[in-house]
Amino acid sequence: MQVLLLGGSGRFGESVARCLVRSEVVSEIGLAGRNERVLRRRASEVGDKAYSVVVDILDEHRLTSVARDYDIVVNAAGPEWEVLLPALRAAIDAGTHYCDLGADGRTAEKQLELDSLAREHDVVAIIGLGFDPGVDNLLAVHACRQFDSVDEMMFCFQLLLPDELLREAVVELGRSGRVDPSWQLVMSLISEPVRVYRDESWTIVDPLEHGVEVKSPCGVTMTAYPCASPEQITLPLYIPSLRNVSCVCGISPPEISQLAHHEAKRISQDGSSVKDATRSFLETIGSDHADWLKGSAPGWDMWLVMTGLKDGKRARYTCWPVGVGYTSIPLAVAAFRILRGEVSVRGVVPPEACFEPTSFFEEVARYVSEEDRDKPFYGESMEWLG
Repeated sequence: MQVLLLGGSGRFGESVARCLVRSEVVSEIGLAGRNERVLRRRASEVGDKAYSVVVDILDEHRLTSVARDYDIVVNAAGPEWEVLLPALRAAIDAGTHYCDLGADGRTAEKQLELDSLAREHDVVAIIGLGFDPGVDNLLAVHACRQFDSVDEMMFCFQLLLPDELLREAVVELGRSGRVDPSWQLVMSLISEPVRVYRDESWTIVDPLEHGVEVKSPCGVTMTAYPCASPEQITLPLYIPSLRNVSCVCGISPPEISQLAHHEAKRISQDGSSVKDATRSFLETIGSDHADWLKGSAPGWDMWLVMTGLKDGKRARYTCWPVGVGYTSIPLAVAAFRILRGEVSVRGVVPPEACFEPTSFFEEVARYVSEEDRDKPFYGESMEWLG
């Protein structure tokens, strides 16, 4: 079957493509983007199944026409708030199945509004299926099964900003003026008003005014702030027993966190755009590499904390991924399952609406490195409360 991979020349697109080619269900991959030279080079690196497709996602008419020739559109492009909606609309209009890496809650809300249209076109459209959101949504389903009733769920993210990727973004900004979409997403998540689920209804909060202290499973305490991730939008729709859902994010190292939040305040207080604030963030780091980049370790840690009743007693359950930190593999596995006809749900849906956690995790584990393959997929602990 044929896959149209949007963002095929990007960092995420490359890793998704390398995973897609490993499955017999995929016969061809059209690596789609605007830069034909880069796409051709990437296609030669990915292998014989891959070839370049020049198309601008924002040209919905053209993208719809292209998508009609494919069995599924897999979207690994960014920035998310610019490309997710036009890509989804084009796939629906083309009658082509769809999945993406969407991690922006505000955009996810708009995507869900296209649910009826997708069902009318008999389209499966799974949004937000990477590491987080995606894997963590399914961990939340698993966590709920540990309780008789659930009160509160909190997703905690620790963004360890890696020197290497920061350097790449700074160099690219200086070379081409391009502001990296991934860093724009980070800035957006920590700066703009956030919709959280409290007492069985959604409310808007200013993230910079609602910092909380959280402790990671390894014992590290940090200040984290509400972030506009989709989990708090989608999970209450599919797990109606939930009363409170929130997502919070802390940034390490501390000096980078302070700089990021300084720029975030410019967005909320001075009306700066996310792009301009991100540009200023990267330019400040680029002005003095030695001072800002001091060998910080890369990574993005995630853990989930849930409280509720079990056997008539209050308890707190914590779980966290162990054997997988990949964004590309869950997206590819979702595409495989759609192509194999294993997803019966139609419409625009999050992963918790159509995947059973255990079997999904087992399939993801087949594609991880040999080093990670023998690790348990997640760690967990249960604490009884007074």
